[in-house]
Amino acid sequence: MLEALATIILVIVGIVLFLFIMIYGIYVTFYPLGKTVQGGIDAMKELAEEAEEKRLHGKRMPEPAVARYV
Repeated sequence: MLEALATIILVIVGIVLFLFIMIYGIYVTFYPLGKTVQGGIDAMKELAEEAEEKRLHGKRMPEPAVARYV
Protein backbone atom coordinates (compact mmCIF):
# COMPACT_ATOMS: atom_id res chain seq x y z
CA MET A 1 0.00 0.00 0.00
CA LEU A 2 2.84 2.37 0.85
CA GLU A 3 4.47 1.75 -2.53
CA ALA A 4 1.24 2.58 -4.34
CA LEU A 5 0.85 5.82 -2.37
CA ALA A 6 4.47 6.79 -3.12
CA THR A 7 3.92 6.02 -6.81
CA ILE A 8 0.77 8.13 -6.93
CA ILE A 9 2.56 11.06 -5.27
CA LEU A 10 5.49 10.80 -7.70
CA VAL A 11 3.13 10.67 -10.68
CA ILE A 12 1.24 13.75 -9.44
CA VAL A 13 4.49 15.65 -8.87
CA GLY A 14 5.70 14.64 -12.34
CA ILE A 15 2.48 15.80 -13.96
CA VAL A 16 2.62 19.15 -12.15
CA LEU A 17 6.26 19.70 -13.16
CA PHE A 18 5.45 18.74 -16.75
CA LEU A 19 2.56 21.22 -16.84
CA PHE A 20 4.70 24.03 -15.42
CA ILE A 21 7.41 23.37 -18.00
CA MET A 22 4.89 23.28 -20.85
CA ILE A 23 3.18 26.49 -19.70
CA TYR A 24 6.55 28.24 -19.36
CA GLY A 25 7.56 27.06 -22.82
CA ILE A 26 4.36 28.41 -24.34
CA TYR A 27 4.84 31.71 -22.49
CA VAL A 28 8.46 32.08 -23.62
CA THR A 29 7.45 31.33 -27.20
CA PHE A 30 4.32 33.39 -27.64
CA TYR A 31 4.78 36.44 -25.36
CA PRO A 32 7.73 37.90 -27.35
CA LEU A 33 5.99 36.92 -30.57
CA GLY A 34 2.90 38.84 -29.48
CA LYS A 35 4.99 41.89 -28.63
CA THR A 36 6.73 41.70 -32.01
CA VAL A 37 3.43 41.47 -33.87
CA GLN A 38 1.99 44.37 -31.85
CA GLY A 39 5.08 46.47 -32.63
CA GLY A 40 4.70 45.65 -36.31
CA ILE A 41 1.05 46.69 -36.26
CA ASP A 42 1.97 49.98 -34.55
CA ALA A 43 4.69 50.64 -37.14
CA MET A 44 2.26 49.94 -39.98
CA LYS A 45 -0.27 52.37 -38.46
CA GLU A 46 2.44 55.04 -38.19
CA LEU A 47 3.47 54.54 -41.82
CA ALA A 48 -0.17 54.71 -42.90
CA GLU A 49 -0.60 58.00 -41.01
CA GLU A 50 2.51 59.45 -42.66
CA ALA A 51 1.31 58.32 -46.10
CA GLU A 52 -2.07 59.95 -45.44
CA GLU A 53 -0.35 63.19 -44.39
CA LYS A 54 1.77 63.14 -47.56
CA ARG A 55 -1.33 62.57 -49.66
CA LEU A 56 -3.24 65.41 -47.96
CA HIS A 57 -0.36 67.89 -48.20
CA GLY A 58 0.45 67.21 -51.84
CA LYS A 59 3.51 65.05 -51.17
CA ARG A 60 5.09 67.87 -49.17
CA MET A 61 5.33 67.35 -45.45
CA PRO A 62 5.22 70.43 -43.20
CA GLU A 63 7.94 68.90 -41.00
CA PRO A 64 9.96 65.69 -41.06
CA ALA A 65 8.32 62.71 -39.41
CA VAL A 66 11.35 62.18 -37.16
CA ALA A 67 10.98 65.65 -35.66
CA ARG A 68 7.88 64.53 -33.75
CA TYR A 69 9.93 62.14 -31.65
CA VAL A 70 12.80 64.48 -30.79
